[in-house]
Amino acid sequence: MSSGQPTGGHGESKSDLENKGAQCNPNNPSFQGHQTGYPGTGTKSDLNNHSDQLNSNNERFQPAKK
Repeated sequence: MSSGQPTGGHGESKSDLENKGAQCNPNNPSFQGHQTGYPGTGTKSDLNNHSDQLNSNNERFQPAKK
């Protein structure tokens, strides 16, 4: 990365990080909001699949992305 711009811990530029902060700030006109909780459909099979993905003993387990 040789753009000359300072970067964050994951390689984001300073302007990208500031934009991300602005979008998360409800007092900023760029605020886009966010969904709280699980955004799935809520059907029994959907909730079972979601819980399987959170269970490290299940083959569908998906570890958190870093």
